[in-house]
This record gives sequence, structure tokens and C-alpha cells, in this order.
Amino acid sequence: MNSTSLSLLDRLKGAGPDAADWQRLQDIYLPLIRHWLSGVPGLRDEADDLTQEVLCVLIRALPSFARQRDGSFRAWLRRITLNRIRAFRRARHRRPLAEGGGQSDDYLAQLADPASDLAHQWDEDHDQHVFRKLLAIIKPDFAPNTWEAFTRFALEGRRAAEVAEQLGISERAVVQAKFRILKRLREEGAGLLD
Repeated sequence: MNSTSLSLLDRLKGAGPDAADWQRLQDIYLPLIRHWLSGVPGLRDEADDLTQEVLCVLIRALPSFARQRDGSFRAWLRRITLNRIRAFRRARHRRPLAEGGGQSDDYLAQLADPASDLAHQWDEDHDQHVFRKLLAIIKPDFAPNTWEAFTRFALEGRRAAEVAEQLGISERAVVQAKFRILKRLREEGAGLLD
């Protein structure tokens, strides 16, 4: 098991992050950003190019990111995405968007408002996506039986006694599996998930 207590975000902001950490960030966020941008009215085929732009800005600006409260990274990423959409629209101002001009303006206004339903949906999408990705990242750090105990107990909500009986382990081992995996998840996802 990886014993480092530094989160992915801390490693990327620290001195000399390695290529594997940058790749991990890309693996987590590229599909999410692409998903978000595919829902923006008027972007159509440009969503893939804009996804790359958002990721480049994220990577370039990450060393200056300062976490100020729960959810601040996700809000910061939403602002970066919103700013890249606006810059894209300004650059294409002379060429009208194929569809959704007014609809796109409403969408961007909602996205900019942290209290809007759209911003809340983006936050929820972010948390669910990053949670699933981080689970996949840390899974190899644990024995299959430990992971199965965690999945059944913590994710599926089965009783510890039931899981212990099914897997032929003690209830204590089931509870410890949950504790160990959640601890590792909190370490890896600190600042990304709150």
C-alpha cells in the first residue's frame, strides 16, 4: 500500500511532481471536463479542443491554486472552464455559434452563479466522478478480499456481520477494511473531494 500522506493535489503543487501524478490528474479530469463542455449549448464539435485548453490552463495555474474552503478546487475548476468558454466565444464573436446563442448566454450565467441549480449539478457531477476515479486509482493498493469487504459494507450498505460471514472474515476485519480504504481515499483526494 502507498504510505504517502500527501494528496494528489499536494504532490502536484509541491516541488518536482512526477509525470505519473500529472497523468493521474489528466486521467481524472479530462473525461469530466469533456462531459461538462459537451453540455454547453453552441459548442458542438469544439468541445474537445476546449477541453484541452481547460486542462492546459488547469495544469499551468495549479501551482498558484490556494485552497480556501471545502469545494474551492471544484469551484476554481468551474471558473477556469467558464473563463475558457467565454474566451472561446469572444474569439469566435465574428462567427455566430451554430445554435443556442441566447440559450448559451443563459447557460453561462447559471454556471457563473454558485447558487444555481446548474452549478450544484456540476459540483455533484464532479464529486461523483472524482470519487469513482480515485477509488479505481487506490484499488490496486489493497488485497482483493479487503476491497470486496469495503465494497459490500461501505458502498453497498450491507451489514458488517453479513459481509464477514460471506467472505469468511471477522466483523472487525470488515470494519477495518472500510476504515483503511476511506483513510487512503481521503489522503489521495484531499482538496479534490470534500
